[in-house]
Amino acid sequence: MAHAGTELVLVAVHGPHCLRASLSPELEDGTACGLMVPLDPSPRARLPEYQAQARVFHGEVPRPLPRPAGRAALLHLRALQALDGWRAGARHRDIAGALFGADAVRKRWTADGELRAQIRHLLSRAEGLMRGGYLALAGVRQQHTGAPGDEPAH
Repeated sequence: MAHAGTELVLVAVHGPHCLRASLSPELEDGTACGLMVPLDPSPRARLPEYQAQARVFHGEVPRPLPRPAGRAALLHLRALQALDGWRAGARHRDIAGALFGADAVRKRWTADGELRAQIRHLLSRAEGLMRGGYLALAGVRQQHTGAPGDEPAH
């Protein structure tokens, strides 16, 4: 919010949506007000944008568009889920069942098999995130290159 001479100007940004409003100093809570829309060469084309701004004035918050999760994001999610299970006292086999399903465990679980190795890898990865690896994910610290699963999603 900024003072612009005789009125207050409110700019609110939520994701890709931007709302700009000029507020009169005489405006009080509960009083009726009007909305002026700037003249545009094609007002019909901007109608959805105007309607979205009207919904914001009525208290509706636009929801962000969902993005598909990439390989690295799923790997981080599974690693943290595995760590949660481990810290709650679950065995590796139980964690595998929760992450990959009982069917996969029944068919693929062995003491030195790939499914158990995958659980150990996920737990190791989660421990690394706890020891500061999350800072690389957040972009605060330079990310270690070469770690499996950190490849950019395409």
